[in-house]
Order: sequence, then structure tokens, then C-alpha cells
Amino acid sequence: MAGTTSIDAIAAAFAGSRLVDLTRRLEPGIPSYPTHPKYHQMPWPAMGDPAEMNQLVLGEHTGTHVDAPSHFVAEGDPARRHIDELALEGFMGRAVTMRFGPFKPTDAMVTRAEIEAWEAEHVAVRAGDIVLVDFQWEGRWRRVPEGFDFLDRWPGLSRDAAELLRDRGVKAVGTDCVSLDPGNGGEGLAAHYTLLAAGVLIMENVANMAQLPDESYLIALPLPIANGTGSPVRAVALVPDAS
Repeated sequence: MAGTTSIDAIAAAFAGSRLVDLTRRLEPGIPSYPTHPKYHQMPWPAMGDPAEMNQLVLGEHTGTHVDAPSHFVAEGDPARRHIDELALEGFMGRAVTMRFGPFKPTDAMVTRAEIEAWEAEHVAVRAGDIVLVDFQWEGRWRRVPEGFDFLDRWPGLSRDAAELLRDRGVKAVGTDCVSLDPGNGGEGLAAHYTLLAAGVLIMENVANMAQLPDESYLIALPLPIANGTGSPVRAVALVPDAS
């Protein structure tokens, strides 16, 4: 009976919540980091097979995705782990959504002081949290060529902001931009190097953050790609239903 009661509690929590889809639709022409592979979808004609199917060609860091430590941590470093080596618990948990901006295309950086000021007015970040940073950039997301605006000097985190979140013991940090570092690389891609070396995952191209309150519950599960440096995810947030 104890097991049934536990499952009932989980079911009740889901029933009392609404789901917010935080995932970008995969389709040809979506923006991608300038040096990364593009997304391609091609019908696959299987002679004699009545089933319809497509072949997908895409990079690991396509659409809404998560970076594994091996995306930046070098071979031989004990912190280097591929996406298929990571515990699934790292891809779910309480999410704190911080909102900054809106920004113009100036390679702006959110700093430690700005995060601490946001916390003082909203919610304090705890160990084990997933922090979503809403730069209010997602309105630029469109298929290219219009979508090139999404790739024009986007904002990101400063080194000291990344160090703060690392030291707080968060599981992951997400952004609505194509990269957590700003468009010009910021301080030598410091957000990526700082967080991934500490085992803090990075989620990019997160959608619909404007629909999230300060606190929600995030689930963003990756594919178990062998030797994968990242993976597309289907990211959803559970938000208490106020109705």
C-alpha cells in the first residue's frame, strides 16, 4: 500500500500542474550556432515498404539541447563525461527562472551582481537547482534568413555570474539564446568552461520562458548518444495550476 500511496502522490502533483513546452520545433532553416551543423530532413523512400519515414541529419547541439561536459572539457581530464554517461537526475529538478533585459544586439553580459540583485527581489538559488536565464531574446527566433537576427550579438553570462552559479551547486543553467556565452564569446567562452568543468550542464535555445513563474519543475531528458558531447532534449516545465 505504501508504494501505491507514493505513486498517487506523484500522480496528484502532475494532475495539479500544467505543462509548459520549452522546446523548439525541429525544422529546416532553424538558427544554429555559426560553426555548428545545420538541420536537414529528407524523405526516405523505402521500396516495397508501406511505412512513411524521414532521414534526419543534425548536430548534437541542434534546437533546444543540452551540453555535456565533453563539449568543452578536454580528453584526459577526469571531469570529461559524455552525454550517455550522465545520471538522468541531472536533467530534472526545481527550476528558477531569472528574467533580464530585453537586450539589443550588443553582446551584453549579465553579471554576478545582477543575479544577486534578482535573487534579493525574487527567489534565492539553492544547491541542486536548475537556473533558467531568460534574456528575452527568443522573439528573434525564426527560420533563416529572418532568423539571422537571433544570431546577431546575443547576450550571455559573465565569468563571475557563471562562477556564482557553479559555487551555488546548481545542476544546470539554461538560456533562450543559442549560447550561454554572448555572441562575441564574452570572456573567452568563460561560462562554458567554468560550468562544464564543474559538471554543471548547459541548456540552450530554451523556448517559452516568458510563460514560467520564478519557480517551476523542469524535465529535459537527452538521448543516450555514445560519445555524445550533447543532445537535443524535449524540455517541459511543470507549473502549479492556479485554476
